[in-house]
Order: sequence, then structure tokens, then C-alpha cells
Amino acid sequence: MLVVEFMANRPQYRIRWFRLAVMAVLGYSLYIFSAHQLELSAVNREAEATRIRLEQLKQANQALAEEKVRLTTPAYVEKLARDELGLVKPGEIPYIPAEKN
Repeated sequence: MLVVEFMANRPQYRIRWFRLAVMAVLGYSLYIFSAHQLELSAVNREAEATRIRLEQLKQANQALAEEKVRLTTPAYVEKLARDELGLVKPGEIPYIPAEKN
């Protein structure tokens, strides 16, 4: 009887293993979910930056294609030669404007 009385007087500190296991699984699931959300967010930001860069490159490509077409016309080539290179036709006197200070 002494053993029974000792067991009866002892405080009940029962760990509820099932609850502990469920909480551990829920905590781990929350951790995994948040880690995946952060990774997905980073991938979405990178994809958006890539889309913006692609649009910029498409615009630059369009501008270069237009410049290529213009370079096939003799009038545009002559204008570039005169304006940027300072070339003149034979018999013309070159005009050099005075520099502004």
C-alpha cells in the first residue's frame, strides 16, 4: 500500500506527446511554408526585373533597326558626314562656327 499511496500523492506531470508532436509538425510546416514564400517572392522580383530589361532591350533593338534603315539612304549618310565628321564636297569652303564660352 505504501507504493500505491506514493503514486497517488505524486503530482501528475504528463507530457502530452501527441500535442507536442502536432505542434512540432505545425511549426516545421510553417517554417517550410514561409521559406518557400520568401524564395518565391525573390524569384518573382527577379522575373519582373528580367521583363523590364527585356522591354528596354526590345526598344533599343527597334531604335537600332530604324538607324540601320536610315543608314541606307544617301541623304542621311551625307548629313552624318557633314555634321559629325566635318566633311565637305569638292569645291565647298568649310564653315567652322566660333566656339561659345
